[in-house]
Amino acid sequence: MAAYLNRTISLVTGQTGPNGNTDADDHHSSSSTDTVDKSVGALSRHNSTLQTSGSNASMNYALNTTGGVASDTRLYQSNDKSPLQIFVRAKKKINDIYGEIEEYVHETTTFINALHAEAEIVDKAERELFESYVYKVAAIREVLQRDHMKVAFFGRTSNGKSSVINAMLREKILPSGIGHTTNCFCQVEGNDGGEAYLMTEGSAEKLNVVNIKQLANALCQEKLCESSLVRIFWPRERCSLLRDDVVFVDSPGVDVSANLDDWIDNHCLNADVFVLVLNAESTMTRAEKQFFHTVSQKLSKPNIFILNNRWDASANEPECQESVKSQHTERCIDFLTKELKVSNEKEAAERVFFVSARETLQARIEEAKGNPPHMGAIAEGFQIRYFEFQDFERKFEECISQSAVKTKFQQHSSRGKSVSGDMRSMLDNIYERITIFRNLKQDQKNLLTDRIQGTETQMMQVTRDMKQKIHTMVEEVEEKVSKALNEEIWRLGVLIDEFNMPFHPERLVLNIYKKELNAHVESGLGSNLRARLSIALAMNVESAQADMTDRMHALVPNEQLIVSSTKMALRSQPFEMLYSLNCQNLCADFQEDLEFKFSWGITAMIQRFTGKVRERSKKNQPALAHRQTSVGQQQQHGVVSPVSSQMDDATPVCLLPSPGLVAGITPEQLSLISRFAITSVGGQGTMGGLLVAGIMLKTIGWRVLVGVGALYGCIYLYERLSWTNSAKERTFKSQYVQHATKKLKMIVDLTSANCSHQVQQELSSTFARLCRTVDTATTDMNEELKTLEVQLNLLESNQKQLKLLRNKANYIQNELDIFEHNYITTQ
Repeated sequence: MAAYLNRTISLVTGQTGPNGNTDADDHHSSSSTDTVDKSVGALSRHNSTLQTSGSNASMNYALNTTGGVASDTRLYQSNDKSPLQIFVRAKKKINDIYGEIEEYVHETTTFINALHAEAEIVDKAERELFESYVYKVAAIREVLQRDHMKVAFFGRTSNGKSSVINAMLREKILPSGIGHTTNCFCQVEGNDGGEAYLMTEGSAEKLNVVNIKQLANALCQEKLCESSLVRIFWPRERCSLLRDDVVFVDSPGVDVSANLDDWIDNHCLNADVFVLVLNAESTMTRAEKQFFHTVSQKLSKPNIFILNNRWDASANEPECQESVKSQHTERCIDFLTKELKVSNEKEAAERVFFVSARETLQARIEEAKGNPPHMGAIAEGFQIRYFEFQDFERKFEECISQSAVKTKFQQHSSRGKSVSGDMRSMLDNIYERITIFRNLKQDQKNLLTDRIQGTETQMMQVTRDMKQKIHTMVEEVEEKVSKALNEEIWRLGVLIDEFNMPFHPERLVLNIYKKELNAHVESGLGSNLRARLSIALAMNVESAQADMTDRMHALVPNEQLIVSSTKMALRSQPFEMLYSLNCQNLCADFQEDLEFKFSWGITAMIQRFTGKVRERSKKNQPALAHRQTSVGQQQQHGVVSPVSSQMDDATPVCLLPSPGLVAGITPEQLSLISRFAITSVGGQGTMGGLLVAGIMLKTIGWRVLVGVGALYGCIYLYERLSWTNSAKERTFKSQYVQHATKKLKMIVDLTSANCSHQVQQELSSTFARLCRTVDTATTDMNEELKTLEVQLNLLESNQKQLKLLRNKANYIQNELDIFEHNYITTQ
């Protein structure tokens, strides 16, 4: 009980273990009145709404009103953190891998069939074996689609098996009640649609789900055979367990039939977890033990949970509650460890629970209505039993997920490895055969090439001339493209001004604006370049191609060969220059600055003044040096002018008042005022500002200061109001022009080189085609040579495809290894 109270405290206060779950290691530790009092005290310290009380009833009420709903909500609404998601993810992953395997098998089979038709490299038996893998993988994929986590509930008649399932599903779906209720096997599984229906064994008719009360109820006249199966399809969105691919199987009582072997063969061989539901008011019977002995003989170490249901009856006898609980726990642990030998004592202790399914179902129904769960309580101690049921669900989810992943997917993973490994071995054999065949063809080609070398000497001179012409033309194209692109970059501002998409400084809209502007610039520059260059360049290329054709025709006097060479030289489409500017990537790093900046602000004025001074200092270095010398001489004679004083102190002229505004102010006073003003503004100190304001008020007068301040504020207000979206757009475009100009100038050489490369590639390909035509026309041996080249190219292509398919087989093997490491080995 101490473990349950600790779990309660953690759920109420939000304190959990390292893995997000409460500590359940003390699940079967004994408890006392002191433990309850300490737990209640801990609850009162962490939650001000809970009041300290010595009675179990007050503690249960506090837990009901504070921690029950929150804990239940956290356990069942956070579906992404459920242990069942491991199975869901593993199922999705293995299905994805088998999708790749199926695609790989189809691709390989298609390639092998084509290889068998083109060359006698693959025999019929190998081709049929490859085709057999297609059907094998398709069958595995079909099985994978049906795989799910299955839990089967067994126990004596009227122990509450159906009530436990209903409590886990949070709705009263299966018939339950006193006496012998469930007459046949009922399987509850998720349905993707929103409709709930049921289907009987051997029938495809969808029946109303209310018929389950008649079909599966032993109290009704219309009832099915005890070994029959009724499949209930319940909407997944109404239950998180069904949504996570869990299937529940309810059974009749093990004491009503002797056909236990048939039950196991028909309904239990693919079950991942078994739940033995006992009646806590009695004890485990021989019939229940015998059934699970049979299960243990047919299945290797089945996962078994034991629920002592109807534990709410213990509230009527609190004086013997702990002794009865210890007795049931000891017997259950002995049954799992010593009789069935399916687990050790520690694991067995974590598989025994004391719950009240009917009480939990009522609590969850009340909770679904918006009421606190304790309204469904039957007896005192409800909250502890409620959390005990939740603890069972948590451990059940962990167990069924681990078990289902291993039992259902390990075999599929091994079969996938076997398929990919066998296919790789067969592909290796085919690759070796193709290599031998290709080497023979290569030797034949070498002999023919040696015989044709005499003809190549006659073409050497023509080849040199054509290469020189191509080189000259390429340089000319590069120069023209570079010049035209520089001119278009110089006119970039005009092109950007033509862009009239609505502008807004909001970040999302601005990103779209940038994208469209980049596309506009790229399209505009490309259109302008094509209009200026494409026609002339195309004519030059065609003229060069015609000259090449005439020169090559002179080598072949035969008229028929001249016609054939002319056809070879012609293109199916006219030559077109492609200008790859790619402004999207080129200007991707453009960052605009649309913050408002007052042009007459102190910072702007100082920057403007210092910028002008630097500009003058660069242009008039001698004059500045002479001026500094004269100023030094004036200071030596005791004569200092206001202008020179201002320049020496780096004081902006705009901060000094006009000599005619205030009479009786000496240049020394004006210099002092300017220095105080600059110091106070630059330092941004309050005392400095007050001091400067006091001096200015005393020397100039408050009317002048007010007037100047009002004028300064009007100018600021005017500029601030003028800072509209249109002004921002102009600023944005101006910044973009500067940025784009800089970036485009960086790719002028690259673009011109690319265009020249296109011309070079076009002319070179034309010349190469003409050369092949001449070679074919001069000797009959070229026909055989071409045939050999085609065969060699085909063989090389087949070799590349085989390498690719072998690499894909290795990739699939690695994917399956990773899957086993992530989902099977680590479980």
